[in-house]
Amino acid sequence: MSSKRLKVSVVIPVLNEAKEIELCLKSLSNQSFRNFEVIVVDNGSMDNTREIVEAYDCRVIPEPRQGVGYARQRGFEEAIGEIIASTDADTILPPDWLEKIVRSFETNAELVGVYGKILFKGRQGWALCISEFLFTLFLKLNQLLRRPSFCGPNFAVLNKAFQNVNGFKDGDYFYTVSEDLQLAMKLRKEGEISFHRNLAAYTSPRRLNEGALYYIWRHTKNYCSIAWLGRVK
Repeated sequence: MSSKRLKVSVVIPVLNEAKEIELCLKSLSNQSFRNFEVIVVDNGSMDNTREIVEAYDCRVIPEPRQGVGYARQRGFEEAIGEIIASTDADTILPPDWLEKIVRSFETNAELVGVYGKILFKGRQGWALCISEFLFTLFLKLNQLLRRPSFCGPNFAVLNKAFQNVNGFKDGDYFYTVSEDLQLAMKLRKEGEISFHRNLAAYTSPRRLNEGALYYIWRHTKNYCSIAWLGRVK
């Protein structure tokens, strides 16, 4: 292992996340790996999100164009780390999250991307079933089929590989759906992408507010369209 550790830039897009963002930032401040910066991309918050964020050691960058694809792209472009890690405002990261990410890249020179499982906070009922069984199995299967599926709260890429594939856009067109998955599909030509079975992120189950079955159907439809039919969205 190199004596000089790689630097990480953690990118978090936010839009009116005053209720969630502080727990995320606290979890990052407790990381065992210390060579990192935090970039919070404000996508037009109207609450006191920015006030909360500015109390922490991070860079705050405005992105007036509405949409998570625009926000992630802006944050990734501003990153100075050799590794860029992605998470979301409603997500809590274990203390060894960054250490596991960095070790993955340090021990595999062919690696351009790594991703892990998403677990819902306060998991019960459908949230428990989806996050700990269905979605984790889905991610493992994708890896075997060479269709890696990044998910916004928990993945990381090499900065130079991200730049090589133009990030979360195709030419001047920014992805409007599943920008994380579409990035993963492009990165396959740059090198190896790995699913880390012990790399976990704990996120809000609010994504199930639309209904668990609809959530599963919508994401499955987008996945099949992008990963197997090659359609840009």
